Amino acid sequence: MNKFESVKNLKVDDIVYMMPLHVYHSEELNALLKANKTDILKWTTWRNTPESISDTRELIRNFESQKVKGESLTLGVWISKVLAALITVYSTDWKESSAYLGYWVSPDHRGRGLATRSCNGLISTLFNMDIFEKVFIKCEQKNYPSQRVAQKLDFIDYECMQINGKSCDKSDGYVTYVKLKIDNTGTN
Repeated sequence: MNKFESVKNLKVDDIVYMMPLHVYHSEELNALLKANKTDILKWTTWRNTPESISDTRELIRNFESQKVKGESLTLGVWISKVLAALITVYSTDWKESSAYLGYWVSPDHRGRGLATRSCNGLISTLFNMDIFEKVFIKCEQKNYPSQRVAQKLDFIDYECMQINGKSCDKSDGYVTYVKLKIDNTGTN
C-alpha cells in the first residue's frame, strides 16, 4: 500500500471538507469544469477540460490510477456539499520525501481563504501521517493570490533560499516556495 492510500476524507472546518475524487463525482466535476473552462486552463497545466461526463469519468479514473501508483493525489474540495476547488499533490519524490502542491479554486469561491484553509489541512495531514517532509508550491510570478497562500502558510521562497538570499533568479516566470516538516523539537 502506498502512503496516499491512507489519505481519505479530510475535514477542514465546519463547512469545508476534502476527499479523493471518485467516479461517482463525474457529473459534479464535469459541471464545475464546463462552467470554468477558461479559468481552469489559465491557471493549471491542463491543455483541455473534459467535454462529456464520460470524459470526466476517464479523467477521474486517471486520478485514481495515479493515486494507486503513488504518483499524485487529487482531492475535491467541497463547501457545504458544493464542489468548489481541486487540490493535487504531484511530482512526488519518495526518496526525498517531497512533493508539489497545486490547487485551483472556482472563481465563485475565491477570496474567502478556501485555498489557504484547504492547503493547510492537507499539508498538516501529509506531515502528521509522515507522508512527506517537504512540500513545494510553484506558481506563476503574476499569480499573486497563490503566492499569498504560500506566504500565509509560512512557506519560504525556495529560489532565494537556494542561493543564500542573493538576488533571486526567476527568469522562468515562476516562483517556488517550500515548507519543511518540523518535528516536536523544532528541528527538521
